[in-house]
Amino acid sequence: MKTRIFMAVIILSACSSKTPEPPSTVLGCEDYQSIAVETGILYNNVWNKHADKSGNGIQCLKSREVNGIIQHGWSWSWPKGKRVVYGYPQIKTGSSPWDPSPHFDDRFPAKISSLKELKLNFDVETITNGTHNLAASMWLTKEPIRRDEPNPSAVAAEVMIWTYSTEEHFNPAGKKSAEIEVNGSVWEVWVDRNWKDVSGLNENRWTYITFRSTQHSMQANIDLLKLLDYAVEQQLVTTDLYVADLELGNEVVSGSGTTWIRAFNVIIN
Repeated sequence: MKTRIFMAVIILSACSSKTPEPPSTVLGCEDYQSIAVETGILYNNVWNKHADKSGNGIQCLKSREVNGIIQHGWSWSWPKGKRVVYGYPQIKTGSSPWDPSPHFDDRFPAKISSLKELKLNFDVETITNGTHNLAASMWLTKEPIRRDEPNPSAVAAEVMIWTYSTEEHFNPAGKKSAEIEVNGSVWEVWVDRNWKDVSGLNENRWTYITFRSTQHSMQANIDLLKLLDYAVEQQLVTTDLYVADLELGNEVVSGSGTTWIRAFNVIIN
């Protein structure tokens, strides 16, 4: 295994940035808007928007050009005062059981027992004044997800991998059950075996697992299969489940911010 977490944290406040930001283009601000790009699907996930009683919260998908290279990302502005996650703007690959279309990457869904390799490499830049995290996420399902029909009832587990969170951000759901070391990187393991959709829009329940890095970073090369193997060893999930998709985004609690994707690469065999 060759997992290594890079320690270069890039998080700047808008007022302290000395280098002018390149001009950007808003691609859309529609709820649950999907836009296909070269490396995945940009997805404007506002799953808990109704918790914003002010009605002023907004998330948008964006693009910009840096040194001749097009970068994609998202921006957000949510009110302060509540300790809730409003949205999870993201880039994803595969087909989510909540919103499977459009599908990206025919290597998904992938049965855990058939996987020989599953790694995620990413590099993002975030400019913010608010509270949020940076997390990858995998939905594990009891059956393959069809590409044209949502199927939340198929969800067996949600696996999140946090590599960064602001000081004000709350802990992952459930209880901390362990700390594990993966090739020099230490991960806290948080588990809730009876988790649910806290937005109240769905009634199904599933196992929630978060691996939270003890060292903050916005760049990472993570061996996801090693983390899944640990979850199997601890009988949190089973090898007959399917990895439906792989997502990377910000769970946003408050304030304004923008994230740009410099790299999002998935290795799966």
